Amino acid sequence: MEDVRKLLDRAAGGAVEIPASVFADPDAAALVFPGGTVRIDGAVSDPRALSVGGRAKVTASSAPVDVAFTVDGEWVTGTVAAVDLGEGRSLVLVDGTPAGIELPAGAWALTDGRALRLTRRTPAPPTDPGRLDGLGRALPDVKHRDAGARDRTPQALVTEHGILTPRPGPHRRNGMKVLEAPSVRGWSPIGTPGGDNGLSVDYYNPPLRIAGALTALPASPPYKTVVGGVLLVDTGAFNGSAMGAYVVPDGTGADPSLFAYGSLGSQVGFGPPLFQVRGISAGFGWNSRVRVPAADALGSFPFLVALDNPGEIGADDDEVDPLKVLGELIGGSNPWVRPQEGDLWFAAGLAFDCFETFSGRAMALVQTGSDLTISLLGAAGMQLPTKSDKKIARVEIGIEATLRPTAGELSIGAAFTEKTFLIDPNCKLRGGVGMKFWFGNHAHAGDFAFMLGAIPAGRELPARYPRQQPAGLTWGVGSTVNITGNAYAAFTPKSLMAGGSLDVVFQSGMLRAWLTARVDALLEWNPFYFDVGMGIRVGVSATIKVWFVKIRISIEVGVSVRVWGPAVGGEATVHLWFISFTIGFGAGRRNQAPALDWGGFQGMLPPPENMVRTTAIAGYTGEGAPATRGDLKPWLVSNGGFTFTADTQAPVSKVYLDRSSTTPVATDSAVDILPMHVRGKGSELRVWLTYNGQAASLTPWGRAVLRGNVPNGLWGRQPDAPNDGIIPDRILGIRLTSPPVDHGTSTGFLDEQAISFDPIRPDGNQPLSAEAATGPTPTRPGGVIATIQSGIDTAATRGNRTALAQALAALDTDLGALDTDLSAYANAAGTAFTAEPMLVAG
Repeated sequence: MEDVRKLLDRAAGGAVEIPASVFADPDAAALVFPGGTVRIDGAVSDPRALSVGGRAKVTASSAPVDVAFTVDGEWVTGTVAAVDLGEGRSLVLVDGTPAGIELPAGAWALTDGRALRLTRRTPAPPTDPGRLDGLGRALPDVKHRDAGARDRTPQALVTEHGILTPRPGPHRRNGMKVLEAPSVRGWSPIGTPGGDNGLSVDYYNPPLRIAGALTALPASPPYKTVVGGVLLVDTGAFNGSAMGAYVVPDGTGADPSLFAYGSLGSQVGFGPPLFQVRGISAGFGWNSRVRVPAADALGSFPFLVALDNPGEIGADDDEVDPLKVLGELIGGSNPWVRPQEGDLWFAAGLAFDCFETFSGRAMALVQTGSDLTISLLGAAGMQLPTKSDKKIARVEIGIEATLRPTAGELSIGAAFTEKTFLIDPNCKLRGGVGMKFWFGNHAHAGDFAFMLGAIPAGRELPARYPRQQPAGLTWGVGSTVNITGNAYAAFTPKSLMAGGSLDVVFQSGMLRAWLTARVDALLEWNPFYFDVGMGIRVGVSATIKVWFVKIRISIEVGVSVRVWGPAVGGEATVHLWFISFTIGFGAGRRNQAPALDWGGFQGMLPPPENMVRTTAIAGYTGEGAPATRGDLKPWLVSNGGFTFTADTQAPVSKVYLDRSSTTPVATDSAVDILPMHVRGKGSELRVWLTYNGQAASLTPWGRAVLRGNVPNGLWGRQPDAPNDGIIPDRILGIRLTSPPVDHGTSTGFLDEQAISFDPIRPDGNQPLSAEAATGPTPTRPGGVIATIQSGIDTAATRGNRTALAQALAALDTDLGALDTDLSAYANAAGTAFTAEPMLVAG
């Protein structure tokens, strides 16, 4: 007690540190005060009452603290440290048996009228290598429950970020469960305020079950709140779901985001046995985007799961938790649905059965806005036998196909889901295949990849190629034998690789035996190269106990062979339990891809008609599509202005205008050719113009350099370059625009012929004469054009025309050659007149 009093005497007006040795339970003290030492700044102490107050750093933050000691004679029998966190929340450390405290010894969090014992995460329990699950993984040691009552005191979790408290359980009000906190099931920050801001409904009267929730959740900027709701209904024969969320912006200019999705399903399908529909679904999102799952994750995709049993979304037990459904959709660091400014999506799904043996779920998802994406998603499977409870096989495959037409990418994937097994539930199949194709304006247009399983280390491929989970099987046969098999394959424009492995392990007590076999192959064709290896190992080990000493005896033999070429070479390795040695033969293994010659490299380039091209952009007036290659007919262009581009699929180091120019108008770095192991070469693009058979200068034309990305595999220096195999911002061409048209300020010289006219004989009065008109007044009765069309090319009209020509010839009028075919006049009459002609009655 005297030591404590001296400690408090020194604390007046300054700071005091209460060491961990003062506490009977330093571990509990460390849950409230980091390191177990209490440092109080601005301390105000009372040595007589053995108490001190001030401000101290605690696990949650820096907060006011009061420490009081209880003494019995000369001994300190108990200590109470109370930390005020504000808003009715506090931390309390009870050490020993202090007076006037009802809480047991330990560290506590007091919030919402509850006392929660502080605790930390416990480390993962040790595993027992002798207990394996169906995937061959070691299980934790067997725990034997003692007969004592289990401690069910509510706990709060101490983490490096603060203290997390469990959400209070719901209480009933008028037949409904009212949530006391806005958090999803699990832990929520201790600072979250309470209140009736969540509402849930849970009604169960067999066979009817209704579960729903409406709650507000926190959101990240530029949004401040997420209002989400879920309603699940199950009548036994039918089930339905409705889920959605509205994201409220924080006032910084962002638009609200919302989505809604609903499904309706049935235990019995509708339609003929060939194809029966069991469920339908539809949804949409505004300023929202859906994360498209990989093929092996389709079995847990919420929108597909809702077609069969919406209550299974995110479920970890038999209870239906609407908040868990909502949290699975929009919660976590990588939610399925998230706000996305400017995006819009629509979805429609279908659940079906075929011949009562094959079941599937399919969905179409279209997303637009930042990127147009069209996805077809599905999961289908079957189990045998269909009527028996004991199954010998269950196969479920997820299929995903996504088209991004704007980006120029098509991906297709198929994979086994976690429900797949053969023969025995412990014989699990896993993995899948993936394909990707690039087209259009994509930087890797023309490239493709087909992948099976996971490619092993040493067989590296570009990061853009699809990534798959390991393909194979794991089978735990009883408790003594474990079989694991893996396979992989990859097919690209450059190479083909494939391989696999088989591991069989037997273990019973202290005896263990194993067999391992592996094979892998690589084949490249530009240039040609192969690398094939295989090997097998067999071993046995036993553990013998001699008195108090365990002795392990192990024997293993194996052999492996690898062959490569050209130039052909290889190595063979022999492994015995006491020695291993390798024998090499032939040429050494290559350390880099051999260089191609020019002919081999040309085969990797696009066709010549696509390698260099000229493209009319604006002002082309010719018939048909303009030619994009030289040595073809000239372009007919507008005299009001013309624009065209000249580009290439290879990077350009210099661009010249005009045939004989020696001064480039644009320059870039030198060109490297990776497959040929060539560096620092020049690449020129020269554009010239021929006008009416004469050379014309392009120097006055407006110009803009065209830049883009080129593949590192063709034009790089090293295979493992950064930027996902792309060399950015290289010159690929130039855009040229003709100078503005100079119309001048004069019409130019007009000769006599340009203003001459033909006389009409004999002379007569013209309609524009100043003399008064005589004779009948012209009228416009209508239908004259139609009369001309139907009558100008008839036999009667042609006869009258001939008689008129003869009369004019008699008056010494030179009419020249006359057309005898008047069909063109009849066809043109409909467009030659701007109005119906006027007639004069004679």
